Amino acid sequence: MQQDTLQAVQQLQLAADHMWTIIAAALVLLMQLGFLLVEAGMARSKNSINVAQKNITDFLVSVSAFYVLGFGLMFGVSYAGWFGTDNFAFRQADDWQYTFFVFQAVFAGTAATIMSGAVAERMRYGVYVAAALFIGLLIYPVSGHWAWGNLLNGENAAYLADKGFIDFAGSTVVHSVGAWVALAGVVVLGARIGKFNADGSANTLHGHSYVLATGGAIILWVGWIGFNGGSTTAASPDFAHIVLNTLLAACFGGVTGIFSGRLIDTVNVPHRPINGSLAGLVAITAGCDAVTVQGAVLIGAGAGVLVVASEWVMENILKLDDVVGAVSVHGVCGAFGTVALSFFAMPGKLTMESAGAQALVQLEGVALVFVWAFGLSWLFFKAIDLTFGIRVPREDEMIGLNSTEHGATLGTGALQKQLEAMTQNGVDLTRRLDESTGDEAAELAALFNPFIDEVHDLVCDIRENARRMKSSSSGLESLSVAFRDGAEKSGALTGAVSKSSGEVAGQARNNREIAEQILSEMTRIASSAEGMSDEVTAVSEAIAELMNSISQISGNASATSGVTNEANVLSGEAVETMHALSKASEEIEAVVGLIQKITMQTNMLAINAAVEAARAGDAGKGFAIVAGQVRSLAAETDKAAEEIRQRISHIRNQSDDASTVISGITELMQAIHASVEGITSEVESQRRAAGRVSERMTSASSSAQTVTQSIQDVQQRAETVRSNATQNEERLSRNAATASDLQEDARESAAQSVLLAEEANAVNLLSDELTTSVERFALKKGEADRDADWLAQEAQRRPHASVEGKTEKRSGSV
Repeated sequence: MQQDTLQAVQQLQLAADHMWTIIAAALVLLMQLGFLLVEAGMARSKNSINVAQKNITDFLVSVSAFYVLGFGLMFGVSYAGWFGTDNFAFRQADDWQYTFFVFQAVFAGTAATIMSGAVAERMRYGVYVAAALFIGLLIYPVSGHWAWGNLLNGENAAYLADKGFIDFAGSTVVHSVGAWVALAGVVVLGARIGKFNADGSANTLHGHSYVLATGGAIILWVGWIGFNGGSTTAASPDFAHIVLNTLLAACFGGVTGIFSGRLIDTVNVPHRPINGSLAGLVAITAGCDAVTVQGAVLIGAGAGVLVVASEWVMENILKLDDVVGAVSVHGVCGAFGTVALSFFAMPGKLTMESAGAQALVQLEGVALVFVWAFGLSWLFFKAIDLTFGIRVPREDEMIGLNSTEHGATLGTGALQKQLEAMTQNGVDLTRRLDESTGDEAAELAALFNPFIDEVHDLVCDIRENARRMKSSSSGLESLSVAFRDGAEKSGALTGAVSKSSGEVAGQARNNREIAEQILSEMTRIASSAEGMSDEVTAVSEAIAELMNSISQISGNASATSGVTNEANVLSGEAVETMHALSKASEEIEAVVGLIQKITMQTNMLAINAAVEAARAGDAGKGFAIVAGQVRSLAAETDKAAEEIRQRISHIRNQSDDASTVISGITELMQAIHASVEGITSEVESQRRAAGRVSERMTSASSSAQTVTQSIQDVQQRAETVRSNATQNEERLSRNAATASDLQEDARESAAQSVLLAEEANAVNLLSDELTTSVERFALKKGEADRDADWLAQEAQRRPHASVEGKTEKRSGSV
């Protein structure tokens, strides 16, 4: 009776073991959904369907391959502890083998699916299927045999297990194997387009839904209860401790992942708690049955920090692009947990005598699995890459693998295709997105189309402004060239003006010296004129005496003859004096003529200077004012000289008249002398004649005084001319200095115009680049027609503008 009860209990326990193991296998299978959601959520939407398809495909392929070959290699009769040799594609077995196979098959699927997230968005679908097949057939079964080859058959040799290697639920056997295969794929594949810049800095390519990724992480937690707890393959209370350790390691890994990630990131990055908690789960898997609760907490917390550091090194140091961080979570943290259990295991749980010795065994197992999984996978991927190619074409990667490999899109896939079509061979802004689909793509299209309209108008404005910029820059360049030529001409003209001003200043100095000479001569002439006036007065007095003597003529003829002789001598002297006065007047007129000639030359120089100042434009305004003043002064000098000439002419005429009168007196006196003997009879007529002579002498005396006064006026005018000549000399010296300053300013202006031309040329080049960039955009027909019209006008305008520029340049040179 007791024996029957014992058998019944054993049968019940066996049934419970079967049931728990199958339930655990179902939970592990649920992890496949968790991985799918995590990887699809962290990938971009254009690749999410492809990620999901690879997840379900790798499970199908890997489990199939595991049945055909993998299960036998992993759990068949061992060949020296390296691989199994039977149980390939078994047709029949006992019930426990069936249950055991189901549990191990989902583990094989897990090892294969870890690779999916790391190589997402750029690996060919066919290559991925081949890789999943490769994992299920060879990679996972052989390395699994080294650690777990004796689980189904306790008498089997297992290389690592026989050495004392511990990996209870698969931190290394499952997770690290999948991660090292993924690492080989990432190395051979290279980074996604746009992940790294030319300087090596990394860009963040955000996943399309961290909501899905977070939900997937929670599902993985649930599945991990079966993953770790089911590894007992027995319905026993032991899995309570296992599940507790699993839960705590995940929580503490998530917490340290959040805080350590915050030290690196400027914001709370969504994947930090996801990967932190998964890192804790992976790390505790190897020793979940062996470590203490506190050990599980420390292992989980350490894994949360380690996964953040590992992801940073992968991205910033090694420049490897792991989309979901699978290598860091499953590879690095799996290896960490496998070694760390040596230091946190409960008494009696280690196979070696000490923690250090156990750690060495654990390190050997981790290293051996890495060399096997990574090395063989790298050769596998490299061989495919060199023959068929491992990566999708660049165009397919840009479009997204949802469309290129599966012909499927999400709601926005059609929108993405339309946008892509708009950007092929330039940017076609004449097209609009389809708003009639009735899904979220239509809503986005309704938002995008007004934006495209705005972009179209903006591009039109940019193009028009680029044209204006080009026209303005061309005009500015021409203007700068003209300005430079004008500055150079102004410099040359101001140099010439400076030289001319110096010459005119020299002439003004000569004029001043001549004016001083004229003034000296006029002083001498004035002195002579005063003497002449005194002589005329003396003659008048002599005639008066003659009249008094006429009454005595009859009694004193001899005396009268002597007087007449004396009168004749005085008359001759007076004639000579008047001739000298006339000659001096002629000399003064010659000097005045020279002054007028100099004045005329000064006026011509002022006119020429005004003309050159007008040519110089604004730069010559100051010099034009000076030229006008010089011309005005020359006119005043000419006017004064003309007045002097007229007065001197008047003096000369008066002196000629006086000379004529004196000549008459002389003739009269000669007549008196000739008829002295008939004086007595003619006394009365002589008296009348003497009266007339007296009147004429009075007039001559007045004329002589007038001549003297005129000469004094000429003397004053000569003084004015000398003073003006002195002022002109000083002003022209200042003008020469001003012209020199203007010449220096013109040189500086020419230098600035060269810089202006260079800037105008830079603006012209910029407008060309902007126009070239805008030409990539296809615009509406009206805009295109305006483009053609503008190009035709530009083609006609440029040669004409070139000819005008050359004509202006020639005119400027003349």
